[in-house]
Amino acid sequence: MLAKHSMRRFARSNQFSLKKETISERIRNFEYAVRGAVAIRAMEIEREIEKGVKYPFDKIVHLNIGNPQALGQKPITFNREVLACAMYDHQDSNRKHYSKEAVDRADFYLKSINHRATGAYTDSAGLRSVISEVKTFLEKRDGTDVDMESIYLLNGASEGITILVRLLIQNDTDGIMIPTPQYPIYSALVTRFGGYQVPYYLDEENQWGMTEEELETSYQRAVDNGITVRGIVTINPGNPTGQVLSEKDLQTVLKFAYDKNIYVLSDEVYQKNIYVDKEFISMRKALKNLGAPFDDNVELTSFHSLSKGLLGECGLRGGFMEVHNTDEYARQMIYKSKAVNLCSNTLGQIGVGLMVNPPTQSSVSKTVYDQFESEEKLIFDGLTSRAQLLTKKLNEIEGVTCNEVEGAMYAFPKIEFPDSY
Repeated sequence: MLAKHSMRRFARSNQFSLKKETISERIRNFEYAVRGAVAIRAMEIEREIEKGVKYPFDKIVHLNIGNPQALGQKPITFNREVLACAMYDHQDSNRKHYSKEAVDRADFYLKSINHRATGAYTDSAGLRSVISEVKTFLEKRDGTDVDMESIYLLNGASEGITILVRLLIQNDTDGIMIPTPQYPIYSALVTRFGGYQVPYYLDEENQWGMTEEELETSYQRAVDNGITVRGIVTINPGNPTGQVLSEKDLQTVLKFAYDKNIYVLSDEVYQKNIYVDKEFISMRKALKNLGAPFDDNVELTSFHSLSKGLLGECGLRGGFMEVHNTDEYARQMIYKSKAVNLCSNTLGQIGVGLMVNPPTQSSVSKTVYDQFESEEKLIFDGLTSRAQLLTKKLNEIEGVTCNEVEGAMYAFPKIEFPDSY
């Protein structure tokens, strides 16, 4: 009997139940170019080089995704000290190696974790101590009151974006308006969840700004095709276009969303990466400044992340979202969607606290503050000079033009080929 059973199992070993024909068509069809075929081939070449395969080069530089520390950006010392102290909760030992301020900040976070253990689960929405810091940050930034219950800590902004896109799409006739050029996560998620991509084109001649006419044209084209537009995405500063949107741009979107009764998803992960004489205005602040009836009615979720900014802590997978003017039942579904994964990783949550509540002259010693300030300035100055250099060098190439890189970490040049090409 045992032999027959073994033979039967062997005979079926190549008849997989999970294969191309049985995997969801939505999964087969969605593409995430940032980690797609080109990136996969690059990793294959790296492994081949390690095995001695000869190429005209000896290393691969990965530029497919914003990954600052992989390209040499150094982490902020104070932040890493706090994380180290939180992981190794022995206060007397920590004080020998790290600043008192770092130990005290780690202790502040540990007190809000069950059993003072960074390996323990937190509430699904996140650590209350960090949520409180995010609330203070948002209120100071936007000049408005923020409800702590509207804040969710995330495994990177992408987790929150995934939750909202999934909630917005009910079927294949639901669409989401996406800025074009765009960061590919949005098109990938819309396809993955069976929705319809509704591109609206940014105005390259106007520093990748947006116009009401284009929003209306894009929307009407979708409606004429039987699509119910459920939401609209903005990315500010722009990824991959590098522009900083004006308050007028943002309010154009908000008025449009109010008129069409659609949800606004505001991607703001590069809000500290601005290299020109412009101010970052959050969508939440732009909405507050519009006043009634918009501020009380436009549904909005904004996202921020540890991965970008001046921290570059992509691997910590930390971020947050703030949900505004959203139905109570929808909030419950957001929480339930978070709870399925129990909670975001604890170190990422602590990293968010450090991002929104950095050392200040009044909160730490001069030595700690000066070190933090000099490290952050070094990172910012480096990003600024590279943005300027990239803009300059691209525009020096025949047939290539590029708008000034005002913010974020990318340039989006236009390449024109001669008619005889």
